Amino acid sequence: MGRFFKYLVPILLGLSLGVFRVVVAEHRVTPNDIDYYNDQKMEVIGVVTEVDIRRDKAKYTVSAEHWSVDGGEREVKGDILISLNKYPQYKYGDLVRLWGEVLAPGEFDGFDYGAYLSRFGVYSVMYQPSVRLLESGQGNLFWHGMSYLQGKFMERINRLFPEPHASFEAGLLVGARKGIPDDLMTKFNITGLTHIIAISGYNITIIIVFVMWLLGGLPRMTGFAVACASIVLFTLFVGASPAVVRASIMGILGLIALNYGRQNNIHLTILWSAMLMVLWNPKILMHDVGFQLSFAAVMGLIYVAPHFEKYSKKLPETFGVREAITMTLSAQVMALPIIVYNFERLSLIAPLANLLVAFAIPPAMLFGFVAVILSFVFFPLAQIFAYMAWGVLTYIIKIIEFTSIIPYASVNLPGMTFMMMAGYYLLLILILVRLSKNKA
Repeated sequence: MGRFFKYLVPILLGLSLGVFRVVVAEHRVTPNDIDYYNDQKMEVIGVVTEVDIRRDKAKYTVSAEHWSVDGGEREVKGDILISLNKYPQYKYGDLVRLWGEVLAPGEFDGFDYGAYLSRFGVYSVMYQPSVRLLESGQGNLFWHGMSYLQGKFMERINRLFPEPHASFEAGLLVGARKGIPDDLMTKFNITGLTHIIAISGYNITIIIVFVMWLLGGLPRMTGFAVACASIVLFTLFVGASPAVVRASIMGILGLIALNYGRQNNIHLTILWSAMLMVLWNPKILMHDVGFQLSFAAVMGLIYVAPHFEKYSKKLPETFGVREAITMTLSAQVMALPIIVYNFERLSLIAPLANLLVAFAIPPAMLFGFVAVILSFVFFPLAQIFAYMAWGVLTYIIKIIEFTSIIPYASVNLPGMTFMMMAGYYLLLILILVRLSKNKA
């Protein structure tokens, strides 16, 4: 009985704190919030805080400061997501005047767009409003620099690669996959390879593994420190968006799991990190699929990857092939129900497709990243690395195109419920426990 209460008390305390945090985080609309005036036409003055330029359109997040309608005016707060044509373009820190209808985000084909945007603190949208630039140079100086760096990074990728290779490389490095053609994106979905073009702990961990491999002659702790520093620099260089920061944290934790998991309670480190992220923003737990997949991928590295070791020993270590394949399969096993639950599709060809491209992802990322960095120093040398990256990307695209046309490569699986997900993970836990006992 004493042991029962020993575990019951912290569980109840944790649940109570969780409920309290959710209540505190709940958005309560007041007349000072811009979404209080949803479904009205008005003039809004605000600062552009986020820029998302896509293949045929642009989206901007504008932090509202004032609104006026029918001669009335007042100060307000809150972010509005506006959708515009691709040109003219606006930059971070631009003070703009908007005129149009402020709306609440709707639901499209069963997708709760409002819940999705709520994790970013956005509760209002405007479609094709009239925009007038009032002033530039507003906003935070640090994020000005980050936005500038990200813009330069993307500009160099577009100079070095043709399409769709440029958008593919951008997806690998910074998760910017908006320029990928719709037909190729469909093939990514069919083959279960969408995760490689969405920044996650998996992508970041691949970069770390590569850095560790390049620094193989250095002492273990020195290589680890340099790898972590490289990830921090990479995160800042590509813009330090929330998705990249989250992925970097998960990636570094994944590296710790690969190198020190047996000597330390890495699972507690992962759980504490996830708890702190959820404590900071509770909405990512339910509405951020990227967070869910990143967490699942890292958990796969800890609990699933060790059981693949005896099967992967015959694989070559060159270019991190063994690590890449092990990470991919481990992440797939752990993330499978999350993918089916959110996208209602199961890729039967995914294991084969992942095996065929897993070894190619690290060099595609490495050559592409080196090419971008060198392009700021000596462009002709950068083109050599870009050409190598282009060759690897072409191979991956050809594999995707070939595997996507195989009959029954992907099947629709609507109706996945939360209880079915729970059942999958319960069965997986039982299997892993049994395997661990047999291994011991």
